[in-house]
Amino acid sequence: MDRRTAISRIGVMLGGALSASTLSALVSGCSTPAEEGFTPSFLSSDQLERIARMSNAVIPDTDTPGARVAGVHRFIDTLLAEYHPRPEAETFRSMLDEFTSRHDIDALSDEALVKRLTEVDRLWSAGQEDRVWAGIKQWTIAGYYTSEVGMTQELRMMPFTEARMDMPRSEIERTWA
Repeated sequence: MDRRTAISRIGVMLGGALSASTLSALVSGCSTPAEEGFTPSFLSSDQLERIARMSNAVIPDTDTPGARVAGVHRFIDTLLAEYHPRPEAETFRSMLDEFTSRHDIDALSDEALVKRLTEVDRLWSAGQEDRVWAGIKQWTIAGYYTSEVGMTQELRMMPFTEARMDMPRSEIERTWA
């Protein structure tokens, strides 16, 4: 699958709600920096770890690697440092600190974090605006499904096959790329 197709599918998954800066980053080739020797360029190390934990709650490890293994937190740091207007990125960073403090993210176990974020997501889905959570979810999905892990291990590529409209849903394990 090529980058354009992946971006198109991400837009569909998010209901067409990719922000201009996220779309710009993906189109221009923003990718996840390698883990080895990575130093955050915008977020602090603590903020990066919080984002890693929250993004892994969005896309956890299952039979395929989750968001942390895919490096989504590093992607988000790069996105904020290089593609978001500086005032927007600064606002997000301060809102992230307030969000993590309000929800006591650092004190929660991974299991408790999932429960807390599920509640945050329920409120967000009901219309209570939370820009931090909206950003983390959007960037996690965009970063994951344009990463090597997301494109090669989560999505499966079948370039030459006959369309079967009568395939029982139970036979389909994942989305086909």
